[in-house]
Amino acid sequence: MLELSSEWNNEAYVSLHLVQRMLEKAGLPPKSGYSHWIPEFKVKVPKLNVTGYLEWTQKEVDFFVEDLSRHINFLVEIKTSETRIDDDARIQLQTYLKYSHTRFGILIDPFLVEIYEYSKWVTTLRYSLNIDSPSNVEPIANFLRNFLDSVKMRTIAIHTSKGGVGKTTLVVNIAYELASQGNRILVIDLDDQANASLSLGVNKADAFDKASTIEKFEKLLKSFEERKELVEFLKDYELSSFNYTQYIQPSSFNSVLNSGGCPGKVDVLPSSYKTTDAAIANLGGIREKRLDKALRQSNIAADYDYVIIDTPPSATTIASNGLYAAQYVVIPSQMEYLSVYGIRTPIKRTREVQEEMGGKRGVILGIVPMMTENVKLHNTIKQLVAKNFQGIPILPEIKRTVSIGQASNARQPLSLFAEQNKGAGTAAKQFSALTKEIVEKINQIESCVGV
Repeated sequence: MLELSSEWNNEAYVSLHLVQRMLEKAGLPPKSGYSHWIPEFKVKVPKLNVTGYLEWTQKEVDFFVEDLSRHINFLVEIKTSETRIDDDARIQLQTYLKYSHTRFGILIDPFLVEIYEYSKWVTTLRYSLNIDSPSNVEPIANFLRNFLDSVKMRTIAIHTSKGGVGKTTLVVNIAYELASQGNRILVIDLDDQANASLSLGVNKADAFDKASTIEKFEKLLKSFEERKELVEFLKDYELSSFNYTQYIQPSSFNSVLNSGGCPGKVDVLPSSYKTTDAAIANLGGIREKRLDKALRQSNIAADYDYVIIDTPPSATTIASNGLYAAQYVVIPSQMEYLSVYGIRTPIKRTREVQEEMGGKRGVILGIVPMMTENVKLHNTIKQLVAKNFQGIPILPEIKRTVSIGQASNARQPLSLFAEQNKGAGTAAKQFSALTKEIVEKINQIESCVGV
């Protein structure tokens, strides 16, 4: 075993010269727009007192680290060359993970790093690394970075300031295309019209279609009052009893995906008429950032590969939640004069978020021309968009076709609808090409910046 100087017997020395350097080299500075360390993080854990009654005592974990770039939080518990990692340390970390409601934890001493996941009351060793030299931090930082990237969840907002441009159609079809490639998708519906929730089969669309009286219609609406959905998710994530799975519902697409043996899925965090700014007006903290924080606090990142966020076409607090939670933004627009003029607003707001969040949120992937036709006006407008918004790519267009409306009425993605309906294949290929381009742009961005 490597002989170390006596300095490595000191926890403060290990923290400064190994752990803190490891975190920074892994791309997680102590305080920035996208990461934050909380040293001596306090966790309340139960114990029996001398009289046999349960009481709560406060323990301290060496670090609680917030990684906004990956929507991950994790604990770090430090040992020295004398104390070393042992079974007592592992039990201690499990206790901290359990009672802090944190999914991932790291044990580290000058000879060893162990990364654990706590899920469904079980703690599992995910990865370990023997340290050749604690002074050579680079390979240790790479080990941590590789682990964090393995549970990285990408968040994409479909955002516009104008309704009726096919925003929800993009959300539904991009989600299905990604899932059909084996990805685990979560759609977050921020729009109080809840069209994404209806299209994905979680808002009783069929029952509403069959409602023959006002009384039946009102009964269906009332059924949403007690349902846990987006607003409750934003309110409840700070509760010790919070379990994000209680707020999420499987989409109707999953049966089709599973029947074909595809491991992908589309789940939904639904909305309804309850999704209003007034519903979160009395909450503490920065209300525009609650969704972003809730996604991290919920430890949801290990369960989904992509989150697609359907934002409302309005300058509301709820809409801002979508931008602050989105690493990437796609802006759909019709190629008409008024629609193009409206592109300026979402671009401006998104760039403000990007600057505030240190480039870890609000990266614009491009503008999607929607409902285009091969006419001079639309071609001229596309050229105007490219000229006026230089630096923002024009993504593959979605042409106007009756197939899109037919698929929407059938509550099916175009790729699925085209299997049984001739003439829909061209539209389906357009959504497939667009999704491929989005993924390629994300991979290109991330390979360049090394996140």
